Amino acid sequence: MAIKTFEYCSLFYLNQWLEYDMSFCDALAKGDRSKKLDTLRKAGNFYKVARNLPSIYEEEKRVERYEPVLDIIDSLDPAHFKKDPIKKIDEIKDEISEQYGKRGVLSLTTKFLWIKVKEPILIYDSQARIALGIKSEDFGSYYKKWREEFEANKTAIVDACSKLPDMYKYAANQEIGTKEHIGEIASTTWFRERVFDAYLWHKGKDA
Repeated sequence: MAIKTFEYCSLFYLNQWLEYDMSFCDALAKGDRSKKLDTLRKAGNFYKVARNLPSIYEEEKRVERYEPVLDIIDSLDPAHFKKDPIKKIDEIKDEISEQYGKRGVLSLTTKFLWIKVKEPILIYDSQARIALGIKSEDFGSYYKKWREEFEANKTAIVDACSKLPDMYKYAANQEIGTKEHIGEIASTTWFRERVFDAYLWHKGKDA
């Protein structure tokens, strides 16, 4: 199957941002506790990671769905990851895992952290791991390879993203996805990185 182009993936992620991620990020940044918990539920379902956190562990503690996760990530900001992002992400992954029967929660952790923090979080995904040719689930190896491949493709990604403002009529939400809004977000590092995530996801899925 043909590999999706960066142009395709830039529009794919733009529409995902407008339909899902933008509201997730806004809610975790500005919402009250109830709104944040509701957002984690929605994000968990959208990213298909909800099954990694069986609700039985929350029921035993008599807490709301995703409340242990929110307690761990709610106070985090980019400064917490500046020194050693891999180590910090691993620490948070272990904290979440401890609350849910010591299950594997790397993918879930990185997805929720990205919604909360964006840069310098990289999302771990099994399809992306396949696309990168990483055989183990070691996050350090994944992170390093992801960065290397992003830099190798950065010029093409930037070029694809620069074309997005002229494609605003293809935006899923044109009320928010104006030419100006698209131009603003498409020039950010975090948006370009998510375009590369989309590229890797499609590549791994079709492998």
